[in-house]
Amino acid sequence: MIAHSSAETLYPYSWYLDAAAENWSALIMDDYRFIMPLVWKRKFGIHYLYQPFYTQQLGVFGNAFADPTTLSLMLAGIPKKFRFGHIHFNSGNLVGEQGPLHVDDRKNYRLTLQQAHEELKRSYSTNTRRNISRTMDADIRIRKNIDTAALIRLKKSHDVIRRPESSYRWLQGLLETVKKNGTGVTYGSMNGKELEAAAFFGFSRTRAIYLVAVSSEQGKQHRSMFRVVDAFIADHAGTGLILDFEGSSIPSVARFFAGFGATPEIYQRLRFNRLPIPLKTWTAND
Repeated sequence: MIAHSSAETLYPYSWYLDAAAENWSALIMDDYRFIMPLVWKRKFGIHYLYQPFYTQQLGVFGNAFADPTTLSLMLAGIPKKFRFGHIHFNSGNLVGEQGPLHVDDRKNYRLTLQQAHEELKRSYSTNTRRNISRTMDADIRIRKNIDTAALIRLKKSHDVIRRPESSYRWLQGLLETVKKNGTGVTYGSMNGKELEAAAFFGFSRTRAIYLVAVSSEQGKQHRSMFRVVDAFIADHAGTGLILDFEGSSIPSVARFFAGFGATPEIYQRLRFNRLPIPLKTWTAND
């Protein structure tokens, strides 16, 4: 059903949720006419919904358009045992703010790889074309099928956030699961024998997700990620795949995506809290 949904993407497939989520269930309407994954945890005896890492959009999926009435019925069907949480709906859902539900808009960036590479490059910004040329001058080479362990080592060395070792092990396990399903590839830029930037792309039937990306300080100076993304676009130009950059609220990152001709699309985050007043400040991120 996911494969034939108009909002098809990598995240709601059961094998992906098995790897990304601690626990998950689903609401089913009319014998799989519509489905809605519910990703959950339990803490101090309280069940709550959360959005797992590297799973940007979930919400309601169906073979038909999920109209506001369908979305309302699905939301009403969330079991009462889930006392609070947040859910990112997909871009095909439009959720109205109602009752205790709080909805805010978020921005994703996407580029349809319908045209030939040279045609797509005409939509690149001047800055993007300049930075790609800069990597050519620096004699940066692009390699495909970089080992995920090498990407994880690079991320661990240059991560902007200090994370426990278990987080990197979990991420590597997720990426290996995607690869085992035949739906993942890592592109990297090499300066001599040194990997200085890498990006992992996860494929669904209609999309390629820019799932994980990292650059060393030297890679940032060389603007190597521009070359990595351009190489991926060159390899998949004309396929009709949607290159899904996953969006960002950071202006410089949003400009990077838009520089390749990617356009924004809105998806929504829904939050609710049914906890008693003394616990209202506890959130799904705690």
